[in-house]
Amino acid sequence: MIPRYRRFWVLLIAALLALPLLVGLVTPDRTVSTEEARQLAPAPVLPASPAAWLKLPGQVDAYLRDHFGLRGLFIRTYAALMSQSMFGEGNGRVLTGLNGWMFFRGDAMLAESAGLLRRDQRVAAAADIAAAMNRALALRGIRMVVASPPNSATIYGDQLPLWATNRGQQTEYDLFLDDLAQRGVPAADLRPALRAGRAHGKVYRMHDSHWTALGAVAAFNAIVEADRHPDWRLDAASVLGPPETITGGDLARMLGGDADVTETDRLLTLPPGQRRLFTPEPFATYLATGDRAEPTIMIIGDSFTGSLFTPMLLRHAGKVAWLYNDGCAFDWKWIEQFHPDEVWWMPTERLIVCRPGASPNGLPVRGADD
Repeated sequence: MIPRYRRFWVLLIAALLALPLLVGLVTPDRTVSTEEARQLAPAPVLPASPAAWLKLPGQVDAYLRDHFGLRGLFIRTYAALMSQSMFGEGNGRVLTGLNGWMFFRGDAMLAESAGLLRRDQRVAAAADIAAAMNRALALRGIRMVVASPPNSATIYGDQLPLWATNRGQQTEYDLFLDDLAQRGVPAADLRPALRAGRAHGKVYRMHDSHWTALGAVAAFNAIVEADRHPDWRLDAASVLGPPETITGGDLARMLGGDADVTETDRLLTLPPGQRRLFTPEPFATYLATGDRAEPTIMIIGDSFTGSLFTPMLLRHAGKVAWLYNDGCAFDWKWIEQFHPDEVWWMPTERLIVCRPGASPNGLPVRGADD
């Protein structure tokens, strides 16, 4: 028999364990977690085959883990604890480094930047695609340059724990540049410019996986130098606004504490031009026009270039076409439609390797239409 003075604790513990269940019963079910920036597991359905029955326990477990009551509160509390070095280093999607810096764990980014992951054949395959693109574009009189935005872990390795730092190992970024050079594909190494840019301020966000506007300007200047447009260089002091407070970031959302972190940043002040969308958001294909008649520059990239590069290019270009790289599976038809004078292929470092089996849809095999 349980002593009377312990019965109170048993009842209290039972109530605390039941509280999430009771809250879950009276609150609306959600399909998306804004704290983690991801879709939540759907409710399991009645299996229709023996194979589906085998999957049912895992589906039930995933649903219950994603839909218990007070889950958002627990996630925010966990994020607050994990953001302090004494309690740990983030979660499965985000690494919390030194001085509050956050780094994305996905796509094996940390291992890639540290040189611990080397997918030589897949890097060579991406370089082969770049060479095929370069040949096909050259036959049309179109210039090409490859410029990969580095991972934040590549530029801010000093803010990583020791186990995640690069100790001189060759990386996939190094291999990619070497492979491009062997194939005669023009390329720009953005790492030196971004590392030098740190002397003037943050070139990447602390709580976000992307670069700052200052970092984008530094990368832009490195590209136009390599692309024989030195007169297109921008003075950061004249195109960036005053420092302002920014709340949260994509990494902070994944960690569950988007509203709990702030940092200062200087935003780009250049006008974005007039945009016409050709595909739905997100990552819509678009054409932006400015005050000039030519040239037309096409960027094939991702979220690093989707908004920041167009205003900078419109200082000297007449039109800027932007196309989502989509793991190398972009559609070549847009090059035929926009007829650019130059193509900048800009997959982010952690996305240098193409998706397995992916290549540009409609890319001429021999660089010709036939």
